Amino acid sequence: MHQEDASIASKSILEPGIIDEELLVNLAIDQGPKGDAGKYFLEDGIKLDAITEIRIEFFSILNIDHLWVMPNLINLHLSNNIIEKIENLDSLVHLKELDLSFNHIKVMENLSHLIELEILLLFNNYISKIEGIDNLHKLCIFSIGNNKIEDWEHVLYLRKFKNLRSLNVARNPCTEKDGYQEYLIAFVPQLIYYQYKMITKETRQTAMDKHHRMISNIEEEETIKKKQLDAEKAFEDLQNLLSKSYIEYLNDDNFFWQMFHNDKEGDALSKVTSDTENAFEEYRKKISAICYEFYETGLREQARRDNEVKLFDVTVKDGKEKIQNNARSIVDETLDEKIKIFSQINELFSTVDDIEMDEVDDNIEAVQNFAIQLNDIMSKTWTKLMSKEVILHDQLVEINETFKVNMTNLIEQFLEVAREYFSQMRNAEAEYNDSINSIIQYYISGFGDESKIPSHLLNLCGDKDTLSNNLAASHDLHLRVIDAREDRMLRRLKTWLNEYCERLSNEEIKRHRQKILEISHFLQDLHKQFNSLISSYLPHLDIDNIMNMTNGKN
Repeated sequence: MHQEDASIASKSILEPGIIDEELLVNLAIDQGPKGDAGKYFLEDGIKLDAITEIRIEFFSILNIDHLWVMPNLINLHLSNNIIEKIENLDSLVHLKELDLSFNHIKVMENLSHLIELEILLLFNNYISKIEGIDNLHKLCIFSIGNNKIEDWEHVLYLRKFKNLRSLNVARNPCTEKDGYQEYLIAFVPQLIYYQYKMITKETRQTAMDKHHRMISNIEEEETIKKKQLDAEKAFEDLQNLLSKSYIEYLNDDNFFWQMFHNDKEGDALSKVTSDTENAFEEYRKKISAICYEFYETGLREQARRDNEVKLFDVTVKDGKEKIQNNARSIVDETLDEKIKIFSQINELFSTVDDIEMDEVDDNIEAVQNFAIQLNDIMSKTWTKLMSKEVILHDQLVEINETFKVNMTNLIEQFLEVAREYFSQMRNAEAEYNDSINSIIQYYISGFGDESKIPSHLLNLCGDKDTLSNNLAASHDLHLRVIDAREDRMLRRLKTWLNEYCERLSNEEIKRHRQKILEISHFLQDLHKQFNSLISSYLPHLDIDNIMNMTNGKN
């Protein structure tokens, strides 16, 4: 580590504070590779977003902060600080190991998003309850010894972490109560190590024998709960599929009852006589049959769209891989040529202990020749890589357009079929309306005199005009429900297609620009490495001027 970096790091130790970019950079240098690898690490520039492990220990850090600049961290060590709150770890979604031992933490919080976490170390804090890690299904090693945990509730909580193999809860008040160890081992059978000691078969069997009745009851409860969760998951998956297929609530009577949801008059008219009730039931069966057939058609059409998406994804993936493999070969060839040139430069200057100013001119021509070679290689590499990228971009734009055309055709075909089903519903509604009208008119006519009509029917169907108005209102309401569902389906499908295709287009534009930048950065980096190498041998030489002269010769 450079003297200046060391002094800064030492200052950070002596002066407690916060995590900032300066501290992270200094630690990255201090903890980074050494020797030649370290030299290149520094020459390339400190890329915090590429670092996968960092140790910020014994720095008296008060708050966790600024770690979002290191989103690819896998191992994070923050032990032996004075941290009071677990926070600001949201961006560290790749984290596998987190060490917060020897801090002042009181609550386990803000950890649930770390779904890749395998090792969690919270030894020697002030935690009184194990909580807030429900989503850490990959958790394998968990140390929470020397805290303030008193009750045994955490045992059943830890039971659900099926990958948990090592647990340390030593020096917590809960472990001082008789029977705790047996209770834990019995109810967390996946554990292999307890307090870092392997659990023997005899110890496990003794613990399970002691608590076998309670274990049996809990296992039964877990089985029932699992079945419930599986059923809920299956229902949720079905609803998601139906929503994705735009046919939700069409696999049962739900849509039929939607038409009568706010139709008091229609509901009352369906119950005037047994004949109206029979007509209503026939209408329900007809609408439900249409809906179910529509539902099955919708699932088949969604499967066709899914297959089109899969075919598109495979085509795009194959195209990218082919071009990327070719580009990788070009880059490897360029790096091989670079190594040859750099080796020749090192060999040229290896026999010279010190180059005086009057000897520099003798080496300028050699440097220019090397620069010409490198520029020629870089120019050819740029042409090859850009040619491959332009071809790939044009292909992907064409594939995106083909996908849009194919998917548009599939959607239009489905909508044509959908319109037919909605038309069948409207016809069924019209038939039912006519049937109810005829049945009730015949029923009312049987009374002869209006005064003989039951009072509860007078405002509903006491005369032809009243009956006609109520039936018309009911009919209009039902048609509006059907029309609204048809319009919504049409709008949702077209919106999905437009948004999906727009996203594909934007992603390709972004990918294309990024690749161009990568090509440019790659070649710029070669140029910088050449300058750095020459400068190490000829520090007084104006490299930029030499390169300009070289470019002029080219």
